[in-house]
Amino acid sequence: MTPQKQKHDQDFNRIVVLGQAPLDILLKLGYRDKIVGIGYLDQPEVLKDFSDLPIMSIGWPDKESILLLKPDLIFGLESSFRSNKIGDVHFWEDRGVHTCLIDNYKIDKNLENLRADLEKTGNLFRIESKIKPLIQKSRDISRKYAQIKKGTSKRVLHLSYTGTANKYYYYPPTMCLIDEIITDCGGEYINLGPNYFILPLETIIQADPDKIIITWFRKQEKIDITKKLYSDPFLKHLKAIKNKQIIEVDYTQAIRGTYDMEPLYFSISNFLKL
Repeated sequence: MTPQKQKHDQDFNRIVVLGQAPLDILLKLGYRDKIVGIGYLDQPEVLKDFSDLPIMSIGWPDKESILLLKPDLIFGLESSFRSNKIGDVHFWEDRGVHTCLIDNYKIDKNLENLRADLEKTGNLFRIESKIKPLIQKSRDISRKYAQIKKGTSKRVLHLSYTGTANKYYYYPPTMCLIDEIITDCGGEYINLGPNYFILPLETIIQADPDKIIITWFRKQEKIDITKKLYSDPFLKHLKAIKNKQIIEVDYTQAIRGTYDMEPLYFSISNFLKL
């Protein structure tokens, strides 16, 4: 097979985007008019102000739907490119479709790897001059909050909610960014091991955190998740519950990361000072 020709920004006119974080980056960089399909969103409701965007599915779209769009680039989460989802990179490259994978769960989730994704994006579209300030801002923000005078370190438990049967999930440090941000802001991320799992109430009770930070994948606006935790009769003796020390933050920023992490740093830093 003839090797695929290297493409650059002016060549990509039909982009399929898979994932909230990749979409946020492309919108920030001004590629809105080149997006022909969007799938797998963390928070679909944020698109209410972008009614003109071509949403294929809030879940994983199938190969056939993507092929019909005749994309020249698929820009998406690493987890998109698996046989049980849209197929691997070779499937698309064999059909002349360029691919760019970011947010890779096969490697450690940390801020430096998020910056590496931004750099990869800049190289792909040949817009390094636009990307460098975003990367520098990211480093400056980390240093800024790490230098703020800290009080007594608070033990923080992160709960991720899905809205299903009152289940809360634990993300290990290798699968999220919020642990690094909590640490930068002077807190202690409660590490419950290396695996992602559903948190039994007994484990939450045993951890007895000083503070709880909750994220919600595909949030339902009509439900107040902090109120739900405060009213749970099984958790009423926790320090964080008794002292009203719960905050909800954005799922995409906390887990995957995006081009601007300062809002998350600001929220967590202020929360830890309470």
